[in-house]
Amino acid sequence: MAENSKFTINMRIGILNLPFDNNYGGNLQRYALVKTLQKMEHDVECVFLYPKYSLPIYKWPYSYTKRLIKKIVKGDNSPILLEQVKARNAKEMNSLALAFYNHYIPHTKLVKSLNELINETNEKYDAFVVGSDQVWREDMTREIGIENYFFKFLKGSNTKRIAYAISLGTEKKYPSELVRKLTPLYSKFDFVSVREDTALNIIESYGWTNPDPQWVLDPTLLLTQDDYINLIKATETNSNTTKGKIFCYILDKNESKKGIINQISNSRGLSTYEVGLKDTAKVSIEQWLCNIKNSEMVITDSYHGIVFSIIFKRPFIFLPNEVRGNSRIESLFRQLGISENHLIWTEINDKLKSWRKFSLDILSDSLKG
Repeated sequence: MAENSKFTINMRIGILNLPFDNNYGGNLQRYALVKTLQKMEHDVECVFLYPKYSLPIYKWPYSYTKRLIKKIVKGDNSPILLEQVKARNAKEMNSLALAFYNHYIPHTKLVKSLNELINETNEKYDAFVVGSDQVWREDMTREIGIENYFFKFLKGSNTKRIAYAISLGTEKKYPSELVRKLTPLYSKFDFVSVREDTALNIIESYGWTNPDPQWVLDPTLLLTQDDYINLIKATETNSNTTKGKIFCYILDKNESKKGIINQISNSRGLSTYEVGLKDTAKVSIEQWLCNIKNSEMVITDSYHGIVFSIIFKRPFIFLPNEVRGNSRIESLFRQLGISENHLIWTEINDKLKSWRKFSLDILSDSLKG
C-alpha cells in the first residue's frame, strides 16, 4: 500500500465503532479501515453493535402514561409505542446499508449489551482499534457508554489498544469528573491518533500526554480513488443519475440551505439531484458514491460528502452544519491546504499523498511488536 512500509503479518484485530446505522460516510469509513488493515495482511473483524429501539421496563408506566395523556389532552399525534415505530422504520432505512455491511465488512455476531460485548471479544484479538468517527463524543456513545470506547470492557493486558482517527465531534470539553474516570483508561492505550487537529489541544488539556496523540487522515482517505472505482464498478454501469447535475447531499435541511442550493442551481444553469439519510432505502452506498463521482459539482453539509468530493476531484460547496460540528471540516481543509473557493487539485493531491503515507506508516508501526 504505502511505499517502503513493512507491515506486521496476520494479527487478529477487532474494530470498535459506533453502532451500525444507515449513514453513508459512517459505513464507508468502516469499510476503508477494514480494507486498509486487510491490505496490511491482518485478519480484521468489526464489533456489530446495533442501536436499541426499546424502552426499559421500569420506564413503561411513566412514559406510556405521559404519551397517552398528551394524545388525549393535547391531541398529540406521536405514537404511544414510539420505540416499535422507530425499530420498524430503521429496518427499512437500513436495508441497503446492512447488505453492504454484511458483504464487505467482516463482523461479530450482533452485540446487544455490554455483557455480550465482553463475552464476544474476551481474549479474542491481538489488537483492538477504536475508531474512526465520533467515538469519543459522549452523546454518541449511549449504547455502551463512553468509558467502553476507552476499552474499559477489555480484559487482560496483552491486547494492543489503538485509537485511530478518533473524533471528539465538537470542541466542547468533558466534565472534570469524566476526565478523572477516563484518565487511567487513556494511559493504557499503546497509540492514539485523532481526526481533527483541534482535538490535540483538548486532549493535552486533560493531561493525556502518554501516549502522545497524533493527527492523521480519516480512514476513507487512506484508500485511493481507484479503490472506490473498483467498489462501484458494477453499479456505475447503469448509473447516470447525476450526470450534468449538482449532487446535493444534505443531512440537516433548513430554509437557508434550500435557498443557497436554489441560488447556485439557477446561477449555474444546472439542475439538482438531492439525497439525504431518509433516502437510504432507495439509494445504496455504491450508488451514493456514483452520484458524487459523476456529478458536475457537490453541495453538502456532510464531512464525508466533502471527503468523497475530494477523492473524486469534484468541485464542492460546504454548507456549515452546527448540529454535527464544523471543526472537522475546518481541520480537513487545514490538513490538505484547501480554500473552498480556490481548489488546485494538484496541490491538494500532493498533500493527500503525503498525509496518506504518514497515516499508513504510523498505523502500521502502532501494530508492531
